[in-house]
Amino acid sequence: MPFVSWRPSMSGVVRTSAWDLAVECVDRALGEGAVPSLVRLGRLGQLGSLPSFVAALGEDDDPSALALDFARERESLGLAPSEVAAELLVLGRVLDAHGEEEARGALDRCIAAYVARVTEDLSDRARRDPLTGLLNHEAFHARLAVEVARARRYRARLALVLLDLDRFKELNDREGHQEGDRILRAFASALTATARTTDSVGRLGGDEFAALLLEADLGTVTAFLARLALRLADGPPTSAGAAFLPDDGTTREQLLGLADRRLYADKAARAA
Repeated sequence: MPFVSWRPSMSGVVRTSAWDLAVECVDRALGEGAVPSLVRLGRLGQLGSLPSFVAALGEDDDPSALALDFARERESLGLAPSEVAAELLVLGRVLDAHGEEEARGALDRCIAAYVARVTEDLSDRARRDPLTGLLNHEAFHARLAVEVARARRYRARLALVLLDLDRFKELNDREGHQEGDRILRAFASALTATARTTDSVGRLGGDEFAALLLEADLGTVTAFLARLALRLADGPPTSAGAAFLPDDGTTREQLLGLADRRLYADKAARAA
C-alpha cells in the first residue's frame, strides 16, 4: 500500500468533502480510460495522495511545490507524466461540476506548474547525452558559442579542452560494449567532479569529450587535467588538447580547430 502524506493542518478552499471529490475523480478517470495505470492498483493505491492534494488546494503559496509533491507520489506508483496531467484535468472537471471555483483556480495554477516542470525536464533531457548525462554534442557547441560571445564582449578569458580516451576502441572490442559503457560513464563522472560549477562538460560523441573552463589560462587547464588524472588513476589513459581565448583565437571555430590539432598531437606523442 503506498504511503499517503496527509497534511495535519489543511486549510484549503474546497467546500465539498475532499475524499468524495477524489473518489469521483478516480472513478471518472477509470471510466474514461484517461489514466490506464490506475487499473492495476488497488482502491487505496488509486486514491493515493489525491484526497490530501484536493484538501490542500488553495492553502499553499507555492502551487509548484504542491503539484510537485503530488506528481512525485503518482509517478512513484507508475503513472506516466501524461497520466498525471490527465488525472489533474479530470479533477478540474469534477471541481467544475461541484462549483468549486476557487479550488479550480488553485488547481489550474498547479497544472501550469506541473506542465512547466515536465517541459523543463524534457528540454534538459534533450540536451543531455543519454549514456553519461553530460551535455550532448549540440548542447555543448551551443554553450561554447554563447560563452565565446560573452568572453569577447567582456574581454574575458576561457579555455576549451578536448579529451579523448586512448585505445578505447581496442578496449571496447576486447571487453565488450557493456564494459565500454561503464568506462565512459566513469570518465564522465570524473570529468563532472573535476569541473567547477561555472564550467561546462560534454560528450561530443564516442569517446570524445570536452570541457569549457571560464576565466581560465594555461595554469587552470594544467591543474584541471592533473585533478582529472588523479580521479582516473585506474582508468584508460587520456589525451587532451586545449585552446585559449583570446590568446589562440576569438571564434568558436578557431578554438575548436586548434584544440583538436593539439589533442591529436598529444595522442601521437603518447603512442610514440
